[in-house]
Amino acid sequence: MVGVVLVGALAGGWLLLRGGAGRGPQDPPDLSERVRRGSPSRSPSPAAGAVKLRPVTGDQLCAAVPDSLRKSLVSDGKYGGRDAATQAASATEKRASCGWRNSKMDVGDGVIGYRTLTISVEAESTDSQNAVEHAKKEFDSDEKANERRVNVRDGRRTDGKTTGSAFGELKPLTYGDASYSQSSIGLSGLKATVYVRQGPWLIEVSYGGSNRSGAKYPTGDEVRAAAGKVADRVTAEMAKDAGKVKITGPCGTITAGNVESAFFPTAEGPSVGGTDGRVQQVTCAWKISEAVEHEPGQEYTTRGGTFRVHLVDWGDDEGAAFQFDRDAKKYDRYRAKGGIGNSVSHTDFEARRQLSGLGDKAFAVVSTTTRPGEPEEEPRREVLIEVLIGERTVEFTFGGTTTGGGIVGAPGYRPPALDPSAAQAAMTRLAGKFLAGLK
Repeated sequence: MVGVVLVGALAGGWLLLRGGAGRGPQDPPDLSERVRRGSPSRSPSPAAGAVKLRPVTGDQLCAAVPDSLRKSLVSDGKYGGRDAATQAASATEKRASCGWRNSKMDVGDGVIGYRTLTISVEAESTDSQNAVEHAKKEFDSDEKANERRVNVRDGRRTDGKTTGSAFGELKPLTYGDASYSQSSIGLSGLKATVYVRQGPWLIEVSYGGSNRSGAKYPTGDEVRAAAGKVADRVTAEMAKDAGKVKITGPCGTITAGNVESAFFPTAEGPSVGGTDGRVQQVTCAWKISEAVEHEPGQEYTTRGGTFRVHLVDWGDDEGAAFQFDRDAKKYDRYRAKGGIGNSVSHTDFEARRQLSGLGDKAFAVVSTTTRPGEPEEEPRREVLIEVLIGERTVEFTFGGTTTGGGIVGAPGYRPPALDPSAAQAAMTRLAGKFLAGLK
């Protein structure tokens, strides 16, 4: 992001992009050397054969940073928060992220500032490269791209500009198999980003911000040391044996094997998302599909879909019960008015059914979504089970197909379709396991 900043302010800021520059008598000591000495030694990871990727969620990344360290960098506050997400969770691709922010943080000596810390990891294999080989290729490509955008050397702009984002030189580090850092100044302030390759994983840690009073930015050494300390811990987390890492938290109560057993193979996941705040939420999702054996050129279809769990902790029994009853009335109202939607998309709802044996109260609803302007498109059907359990509500949904599929035109072939009763039976089985695992 490019911003227009006063030349005088940036001229001083550019010095902060140079290692060892910008420290004043009140600045904290440079911890970067201590961080590097405490880092694991560089030892290349083997790349032979297929590489098993460990499960990883945004919550696991957040947990890799000790609370005391995180609060010293981004404290909790009214104007802050945490975000965690798992963007991909298949056997061949994993991506997760975690971040904290505080826009009115007391950074010391009466100075109020904005601070943000973000972490992301990813790994992927392709048809031609295993995950380690792919990581090496992407890391080298990204490093060259980051080198090309350097426009500040020895505290001076080298591109002849006086405004716009500024990027410092790459500084080699010793985390993982390969690593370096780059500092930059933009509209979000001064930040340092550490890039690490650890086996099949590409790790990125950014820390920085700006101040509302006093010095415009934190010191360059401060943000570099902070990003390095976090990168050290995240690298150690991602170096763990893939076979010994398990998904933690509510989403860990159901495995891909459980989903396959309830529905059919093959299931991948979970992908996990969560938000903190007065009302805490977490979402888990598994992709389900069935492989179809076929000859080259044969037309075939597969049954499958997505099983999703959305847990909301309302903080008290009364609030949870109110929301549960509100949702029940909402679906009754939707059905009474003939569905909801517009000329592009319309959703109809079957009668809501009360369920027993799940939590304090539960109900199920089947919906069908069509596109009025595209009558040739198959309707999309979904089954929802909502459960009230203490201070929490949990929604279990499955959208997709449970029957049919196979070689088109073969004897007995039927197009994929949703059997709501079969889906509900599978969901009820998984819901019972999930609810039993809640603490």
